[in-house]
Amino acid sequence: MLLGAAVLALGSPVLADHMGPSGFGAGGGISVFSPETMDGRHWGAAFRITYTRPDQRSDEELQTLAEHGIAAHNTDYSLNAGLGVAYGLNHHLTLSAELPYVRRDHLREGDEIGVEQLGTVEGIGDLNLLAKYRLTDGQDLGLALVGGIKVPTGSTHKTANGERLETEHQPGTGSWDPIFGASASAKLGIMRLTASALYQLATTGAENTRLGNRLQGGVALSHRFGRAEQEPAESRNHHHGDELDEHHEHAHSSWDALIEVAGEWEGRQKIDGEVEQASGGKWAWIAPGLRFNAATGWSASAGIAVPFWQQIRPSHPDNRYRVTLSLGRTF
Repeated sequence: MLLGAAVLALGSPVLADHMGPSGFGAGGGISVFSPETMDGRHWGAAFRITYTRPDQRSDEELQTLAEHGIAAHNTDYSLNAGLGVAYGLNHHLTLSAELPYVRRDHLREGDEIGVEQLGTVEGIGDLNLLAKYRLTDGQDLGLALVGGIKVPTGSTHKTANGERLETEHQPGTGSWDPIFGASASAKLGIMRLTASALYQLATTGAENTRLGNRLQGGVALSHRFGRAEQEPAESRNHHHGDELDEHHEHAHSSWDALIEVAGEWEGRQKIDGEVEQASGGKWAWIAPGLRFNAATGWSASAGIAVPFWQQIRPSHPDNRYRVTLSLGRTF
C-alpha cells in the first residue's frame, strides 16, 4: 500500500549561516522526521527549498555592536535548495544523500568605522549522508536510529571586496561532521504522534574555524485524510512504512495535515582556538503544514515555521519566519 512518498524530510531551520542535517522519510512534520523506512530495492528523489527571513537590523545597530567588539551581520534572506535521493537496502535500512545549494542575499557586517557591504553569497553547500535503521515493525509504534556524516563539498573560498569571507559566511564549512539521532512514532486514534532529534558534532574546518555543535528536535502531530486512511488493515503491506510499494493495486492518494513544535540549539564557534562568545544560541517554533501523497508515487509538502521563543546571541539576527516547500517521487 502507498502510504506517501518516502523522500527526504524538509530542511532543518537556520540559526546561523549553515543549515543543520535533515532526516528523511514520510510522516512527521516540517523538520520532525518519522521512523519509517523505504521498501527494499526501491528509491526516491526529492527537491526542497527553504526560505528564511531574519529580523532586519539597521546599519546603526550593526555598527554599535561592532564598537562593543561583536562582529554582527545581517542578510535580507537566506535560501537553501536541496536535491536528495534515498534508497532502501531492505525493509529496515534506508540510505540517503542530500546536496544543498545556498544563497544569502545582501550580506552586510558591522565594523568600527561603518558597515561593510559583502553582497550576495551563493554556491554548492556540504553534502549530508545519512542511514536510518528501523528497529520495529507494525503500524502502531515505530522506532529508528539515524547516523551519518556531513561531507565538506561546499566552497570555502568565496570573496567579497577582494578578501576571503569568514567560514561562517561560506557555502561550505570545510569540516567532516558526524551526525546521529533517533525517531519514534505512535498512533493515537486517528492521529499520529512523531518525535525526532538529530545532533551534529562540529569539527575544525576551513580557516581553522570550528562552527558550533548543533542539536535539533521536536514533536509533530499529523492526521491523514483520504481513502488510504480508511483502507482495511488486512489489505495493508505487512511492513508498515514500506512506502514505496506504489504498484500495490489498492494504492490511493491522501492528504496529511500536520503541526509541529520544535527547536534548535547551536553552540559557540571557535576561530584559531578562541571561542566567539557572541555566536550560537537557541530558538523554538511552531509550524503547521500540509502534505499530499499521490497514488502514483509523487509527494508535495508545504509548511511555515514561526518562532515563539528565541535566545540567539547578537552576532546573528533573530529569525522572523521560515517557509519550506518540497516535491518528491518514489520509484
